[in-house]
Amino acid sequence: MSKNIKDIWILVHQDGTFIEESTFGLIVEARRIIREAGGRGSVTAVMIGPACDEAFGPLKQGGADKIIHINHESLERYHGELFARVFFEEAGRESISLILIAQDEGKSDFSARVAAMMDAPLVTRVVDFSFDDRGRGVALRPVSNGYQFERVIINEGGPPVISFLPSVLSAAGDFKRNNDTPVEVVVPEIDETGPDTMIVDIIEAEPEDLAIEDAEIVVAGGRGAGKGEEFNIVHELAKETGGSVAGTRPVIDSRLLPFERQIGQTGKTIAPGLIINCGISGANEYSAGMEKSKSVISINKDPRARIFRFSDLGVVGDLKEIIPLLIERLREIKKTGSGG
Repeated sequence: MSKNIKDIWILVHQDGTFIEESTFGLIVEARRIIREAGGRGSVTAVMIGPACDEAFGPLKQGGADKIIHINHESLERYHGELFARVFFEEAGRESISLILIAQDEGKSDFSARVAAMMDAPLVTRVVDFSFDDRGRGVALRPVSNGYQFERVIINEGGPPVISFLPSVLSAAGDFKRNNDTPVEVVVPEIDETGPDTMIVDIIEAEPEDLAIEDAEIVVAGGRGAGKGEEFNIVHELAKETGGSVAGTRPVIDSRLLPFERQIGQTGKTIAPGLIINCGISGANEYSAGMEKSKSVISINKDPRARIFRFSDLGVVGDLKEIIPLLIERLREIKKTGSGG
């Protein structure tokens, strides 16, 4: 390939001081792109906001050549305008060939803001990216609810901003481990008058409405959970367990739930402490998005359903009979305070 890659920047995705797995998947993708383009180039991980020293170790072990830590008291909580501004100001001092970000609801405005500031092309929901023999960026992303894919060719502009679907990012890859990776700490100058936007209040979501990637308990419904009002049984179970509601692709296509609640290859990859699968067969499209869950309970009337391969506990039967019994038992436990 004719593309001369200098430096690929990846945004570190973190929850407090915990670095999310998608970050390491981005590093793996950056390494692959560099390798396919001739093997030259470096990977810089950019962390914005507070972090403890222990957070840098995994990034070094994960294959980053350099870590830039941008920190300021104004950056303790995510703010799209501020985060994009400090990222842009730091990026303007470097020669960057590509910027990789994981698609993230919480930071959905970040990639658009950065691309606009850098006058650079932006491609979202990407599942693959490479440079062709003419040095042009080529991104692949799903369209038509994942039934088709489109190839986007980038001809000009600043360093492309590529937002990957987290479900395609894997931390498994051939990368170098370097405990000597330098960490550059940057304390940006932030205008005292503040940004044009401000955070007025933080409203905690009800458990059922919590983003599925953030929920500790997820109750997922499939085609077998029924349509229309029949699907309410999934919501009822979620309320009793304190879980967030999710669904399979057919459920989303039927508009029983919004797209952001879809689990799977064309949806979200989650790893909750507990997931309860209701009327889900367990096709590859779905199981790829939840197989890392710590505990899995599945209810399906087909004893040969593939979902049982991924389950710690499988219940064979009609969920319309089983779930009401489960809800009744949960209410009894809450009332008596006994789990016996």
